[in-house]
Amino acid sequence: MALGSCYSCIKYLMFAFNFLFWLLGCAILGVGIWLRVDPNVAKYVDHADEINIFYTLAYVLMAIGIIIMIIGFLGCCGAIRESKGMLGAFFVLLFIIFAILMGFGIWAALEKDVLKDEVTRKLRSDVKSYYKKATSRKTMDTIQSSFHCCGADNAAMDYAEQMKVPDSCEAEYRDEPCDKVFFDWIAEHLVIVAGVAIAIAIVLILGMIFSMALCCALRDNMA
Repeated sequence: MALGSCYSCIKYLMFAFNFLFWLLGCAILGVGIWLRVDPNVAKYVDHADEINIFYTLAYVLMAIGIIIMIIGFLGCCGAIRESKGMLGAFFVLLFIIFAILMGFGIWAALEKDVLKDEVTRKLRSDVKSYYKKATSRKTMDTIQSSFHCCGADNAAMDYAEQMKVPDSCEAEYRDEPCDKVFFDWIAEHLVIVAGVAIAIAIVLILGMIFSMALCCALRDNMA
């Protein structure tokens, strides 16, 4: 009966929430697109299949953003039309996205350790083929120039068996291996994605609470 007495308040709060939810979907879609087209990401990842987790994250975020925009529209319609069926579907969809997001978060956390090894393996491979493959040379020159480092995990020593240390290894940074600084850069971008994921999870929980409250208010209002 208490819920029924504030039925109008819950209804309009639900509508306002879903409008903000729709805007959140737009923001998530924007982050996904940014991660996919950012030239600073592309120049390091385009030729490195081993560390293309960024593109996987980008596509997942774009998909989630589009789905959230659709669900936000569904929630708005359910609130305005006072449809328990639409609100129930809204709740179920939010729960499914929440479960997927939790699973993806666990996967990303586990993948982080694997990714660190892959970064080192990729850098070692490119160092080894530096004077043999143009793509390896371009990748290492870009990383070494941008991050002021040299080689993979043993700095200039990684080039000891080759013709010479590349010019992109600046003299003052030839003792600084690239695997740590490059992985730290990757981790910083993953923090942004993690922050977005946490924001999504909080909003999803609030959405489920609002939808259940409005369903209960509708039931009490009809009683």
